Formats: sequence, C-alpha cells, structure tokens
Amino acid sequence: MIVIGGDALVDLIDCGQRLFEACPGGSTLNCALAAGQLGSQVLYVSTLSTDSYGDLLANRLTECHVSLRTDARSSANTSLAVVSLDETNQPSYAFYREGTADRDVPVADIVASFPETMSIFHVGSCALIPTEDQDAWLQVVMAAKDRGALISIDPNCRPSMTKDPIAYREGIARFLHVADLIKCSDEDLEYLHPEWTDRALEKLIETYSPQLYVYTEGAEGLRAFTKLGASAQVSASLPGPPSDTVGAGDSVHGTLLSEIDRLDLVGQQLSELNESQLTEMLLLASRVAGVNCTRAGCQPPTREEVAEIFG
Repeated sequence: MIVIGGDALVDLIDCGQRLFEACPGGSTLNCALAAGQLGSQVLYVSTLSTDSYGDLLANRLTECHVSLRTDARSSANTSLAVVSLDETNQPSYAFYREGTADRDVPVADIVASFPETMSIFHVGSCALIPTEDQDAWLQVVMAAKDRGALISIDPNCRPSMTKDPIAYREGIARFLHVADLIKCSDEDLEYLHPEWTDRALEKLIETYSPQLYVYTEGAEGLRAFTKLGASAQVSASLPGPPSDTVGAGDSVHGTLLSEIDRLDLVGQQLSELNESQLTEMLLLASRVAGVNCTRAGCQPPTREEVAEIFG
C-alpha cells in the first residue's frame, strides 16, 4: 500500500468575472488522487477539516478509491489556495494555511495508522515549508523508513510562502538525503540550489544520491535517472485543448508512485530499473498529466481512460 501525507487544501480557481471554482487540491492530495485513479491502494494520513471544504476533500479522495486515516478530522478550517491563470493557463497561487487542519500533524497517530505492508511513503510541497511542520513530517518519514517503505519526496517549492529561504533549504535537504525517489521541476531545482549555475542536475544526483530522480520541465517533458546510471526521456503529452496545468506535476508523481507499487519494487530495486522500464513509466506519467491538463483543476484519469484516449 502507498501511504501519503502532507498538504490538503481547496484550490479556488479564478474563472473570470470574480467567479471561482472550488476544486480539491494540495500537491500530496493530488498525488493520492492520481495513484488511486490508477488502481493503487492508497492511504492518506493528513488531517482534514470537518467544514464543508473538508467534506469536499474527503469525498473526492473516497471517489478516487483512497482510504483515509481513522479519526483524521479537525474543527480547524481547510487550507485554501487562490489560483490565478495567466494567458498561457499557467497557475500562480496565493495560500492561506495558518491554523488550518492540514497543519495539524499528530506524529504518533499517523505512525499508528501505518498499514502492515507499506510500499512507499510520500510527502512534500507546502507541508515541508514551516520548520515545525518539517520536524513533524521528518519523524513520520523516518518511522516509515524503519518499516521498510521507500521514501518519496517532491519539494514542489513555493517561494511566495517561504519566509526564510535558507532555513527552508536546509530543512528540505534533510528529506532529500533520505529519499529513494525525488521528483522536482526545473524551477524547484533552481530555487533549492541557486548556487548551482552549471551541472545542476548532476550535482543534485551526486549530493543526494536517490535511487530514482525524475526531473520535469513543463512542456519540454520528463527525464529520469537511476542511481546505477540508467536514464530515459519522454516528451510532454496533451491529447486535447488545454484547460490549465493545475496538478500536472502531481499527476506525474502519483503515476510514478503507482507504477513503483505495481512493480512491487523494494529495497534497492528502484535503482535497478532499466531504460525500457523508465521510458514506459515516464510515458504513462506524461499521458496521465496530459489528460489532467485538459480538465479544470486536478482531475487525473484512470488507466482505462488513458488507454482509450491514447489507443
């Protein structure tokens, strides 16, 4: 089973004329939706609000076959992100997360909810910005690692939310050093290590040495590199008119988690993936993200929908 925790919020997407559409969001929640839609068993362990937006999140997770941590509801409000789209449908975000439900990280309760068999633990994004939240989630990560789970990290950096970039980067490094899978974008890499003006990809792999590193470049596609030297690259997919790119990277990551779980990879096996396996994995991830981009907000497809759309 895949276990995921982190930011769970509602995206208020600007539809124009001061109208907003409320869509389930949050990077880690979106990953859970994508992995669940692809048929994986997923447990989501973050705290959700008992307000109407919390119900929206809980219901959407259930619709996508994602299980929720028992008693994981709080009277605190749901985190919000106001999403504005530019002329190319690229989103920008304004976040409201102070004192919200997903900021409540009860480490002991989360660890107690772990299933007997756990293939992967994933966390990232907004959940890893405040230092106190970083500290709590790192305890959860280390407990998952002790249980034999592969550790997956997506920093999904949010500079507008980061009050102390130096402390943030030092904190994120703790997670990257223990990660088996790291996925980040070109923008993430530039923000995390602005001092790396050349050979940034190589330096990241050398510094953190993950079993698998996946690098996303938006419309330019995806690249993957294993610790043992295999690599692959695929182009971005877009099977129809674009709506927005909300959740595209998360759909990629959710697909990676689902495929790793489906292949039953454990221990160092992730680093042993060959070029053919990497290409197949990236191609599916690209297609899932592409379908998602034709829909408003994060609405990743099922495997059946991907097969039908791409033939």
